[in-house]
Amino acid sequence: MHWSTGEAAPGEQFAYWRELICAAFLALTPESDLRGGFAGDVTQWPLGALHLARITSQRQTVRRTRADIERSPARGYYANLQVRGTSLMAQGDRVTLLHPGELGVVGTDAPFRFEFGGDFQQLSFFVPADLLPEPVPTASALDTRAGVGAAVRLALESVPTARRPERLAFHAAGMLGVALDPTILDPVRAPRTHRAALEDIEGHLADDDLTPAATARRLGVSVRFLHGLFAGRPESYATTVRRLRLAKAERDLRDPALSHLRVIDVATDAGFVNVASFHRAFRRAFGRTPNEVRNLNISARTQTHP
Repeated sequence: MHWSTGEAAPGEQFAYWRELICAAFLALTPESDLRGGFAGDVTQWPLGALHLARITSQRQTVRRTRADIERSPARGYYANLQVRGTSLMAQGDRVTLLHPGELGVVGTDAPFRFEFGGDFQQLSFFVPADLLPEPVPTASALDTRAGVGAAVRLALESVPTARRPERLAFHAAGMLGVALDPTILDPVRAPRTHRAALEDIEGHLADDDLTPAATARRLGVSVRFLHGLFAGRPESYATTVRRLRLAKAERDLRDPALSHLRVIDVATDAGFVNVASFHRAFRRAFGRTPNEVRNLNISARTQTHP
């Protein structure tokens, strides 16, 4: 989705910008002395629970006030990657100046302020609170020129052209958690605990509360440490859970001893609460619907044992 102040009537550019910002993000309050001559545009990529936006604009101050929070109280974080220009980021008693190539995070459940002194461009990545292990160090600069920070920057820059942008965005959120706390990449503990995390997931696939917090609690590690175990691997925590649940459902549909179960029962036993999304995910993963897999298996047994 793309919005531009060029669509506004002459003299109404900044008023339109106010509406545009609130449409593209959570409620915010922008201010600028440029008014009628103001120019800016926003391109946004919805990514399921995540959102990425590219903002190109001119000098202004953007606040999230208490009134804004009351109007849109969704809890999460904005991770802003400075592309051009500079921006001052402030939240609570913390203030930092972002230069090109630096990334800063602010929480949406407390007031914050951005000050842009001139023309700028940012990539703004919205991450729900449950995807970043807390406490998150807000209003501090993260270097993206090397290490995990560079991987986060590359992922965010690649999302607009990625074949599966939602998957890449979730990987970016996981890597962001690691970049905010590099100590979770303990080379001694990680391999052993990653295996333990997989075993815990497999043992609790049918749990309604199979979440990073629940797995971390059972393993005796922090949620941030748990996310770090999956950072840099082919699958995030959430992707691993989905794959293992689908694999269990596929095995159960092929099991003659479970042929009396309805497909909805198989889906529920594997931990899926939404049957429609289960059918879509199953077909994407295996190229057949659940009923087709079951019927093919029944047909094969009948031919083998007439």
